[in-house]
Amino acid sequence: MNSDLPPKSLDVLLLLEGTYPYVRGGVSSWVNRLIHGFPDLHFGVIFLGSARDDYDDKKYIIADNVLHYEEHFLYDAQDIRAPRHLHAAPDLEKIRAAHVGFRQCPLSEASSIDIQNLFDNMGTTEEQFMHDRTVWDFFLESYQKIKDKPAFIDYFWTLRGMHSPLWLLNGIVENAPTAKIYHSASTGYAGYLGALLAYRQQRPLIVSEHGIYTKERRIDLMLAQWINDKGRFLEKGDAISHIREIWIRLFEILARVAYQEAHHIVSLYVGARELQIKDGAPLAKLSTIPNGVSITTFSPARHAFSDTGNIIALIGRVVPIKDIKTYIRAVRLLADRDPDIRAWIVGPEEEDPDYFRECQLLIRHLRLDAQVQFLGYQSTVEILGSIRLSVLSSISEGLPLAVLESFAAGIPVIATDVGSCRELILGKSPEDREIGSAGEIVAIANPSALAASIQKVFYNREIWTEMSSAAIARVERFYQEKHMFAAYQALYGLKRKDETWPE
Repeated sequence: MNSDLPPKSLDVLLLLEGTYPYVRGGVSSWVNRLIHGFPDLHFGVIFLGSARDDYDDKKYIIADNVLHYEEHFLYDAQDIRAPRHLHAAPDLEKIRAAHVGFRQCPLSEASSIDIQNLFDNMGTTEEQFMHDRTVWDFFLESYQKIKDKPAFIDYFWTLRGMHSPLWLLNGIVENAPTAKIYHSASTGYAGYLGALLAYRQQRPLIVSEHGIYTKERRIDLMLAQWINDKGRFLEKGDAISHIREIWIRLFEILARVAYQEAHHIVSLYVGARELQIKDGAPLAKLSTIPNGVSITTFSPARHAFSDTGNIIALIGRVVPIKDIKTYIRAVRLLADRDPDIRAWIVGPEEEDPDYFRECQLLIRHLRLDAQVQFLGYQSTVEILGSIRLSVLSSISEGLPLAVLESFAAGIPVIATDVGSCRELILGKSPEDREIGSAGEIVAIANPSALAASIQKVFYNREIWTEMSSAAIARVERFYQEKHMFAAYQALYGLKRKDETWPE
């Protein structure tokens, strides 16, 4: 849907892929807090989803200062019937030029992408690309150059599926409202849209990366079962099937376009810069703005060791990247020693129904029905007020809010060594490390190491109390929400009349 407000009424147009307002937690929570943190600004939101059927109702109420909202679904079913007549031939040389760069990805540091060619749809219309015989011949020519050929039908439909959203995004640009600033919460399709808007409107683009999009898409694509390569990438060690490889290249290209056109590229922690630079982000554009939490919101959940329940909790979405199965397997090891331990899994379950069912089956297979419980989406404050320990078993993260919220409630965290978790728990500077450890760091996909660290903290009052104090001190010193708002105020170039920030 679209609002009818005049285009120039917007201060910031947020470009969001697969997050707010349809998905709870994580980036969506950050977006919601950002909008409410600047009540005097006029925001717009363009939401990009996969297919409409992948989403239920909106999980957030659109704030009053969001004056424009529209949503688009990149992979909704489309009419693929060939037209009776094609009025002009495509520019095959532009198509070739675009795909030469595509095949060479990752690009060299000095490479740049011709964004005007992207605006010109690579010299062809969607109708021509999908149905013109010249393009078909180009498909065949490109296919013959592949060493480890997939089935042609898979190759053909992959190319169609990859290109279709690009015409949709160009159409969005033509009708999008003008804003003083375009702000994308990722690279990917949202970042690509931001690049097109910034180029067309000659307005600044900010790209804020909570996790590194290309890295997370690579993980998703390596695990994806919808790619029909019969698991050959697993049989060949490090070799990746051509279909998976060209999907990965697509997202590398989209990231490069976003980085190229961005005025500022924000990461949540310094360690993410290396990955961004590898994907083509210029060092001069990079800055770091950590997530922050409201201390007054979570401080009421603080409690002493003796007041905690015999409960651990993983707070996060039930999706493969959170590696819920390793958490469940660790609980099995803990339950062998303490059958009374309780393990909660707190977070949305609808994002990946197949994975949710697999986790349920694993619980039954390991005979953990009495110990492990899915609670769905809950008030984090209430959960933290009831547990002794917070656990994060992810295989990829940025700077997880679940860790900061646990710290603000005085709950130590056992986390895998991903993203910024090491610096959150152990400290990122000499001054920070003097505060002490706020939990434990373990290797990914290691149930025994996870169980050992949980046991070390969970049953030791002295260790728990020291870590709880360190967690509170660290979050209050370095990760308050007002610090995050002040950083974005400076990035937006705003002068705020009232310097008191909401807690």
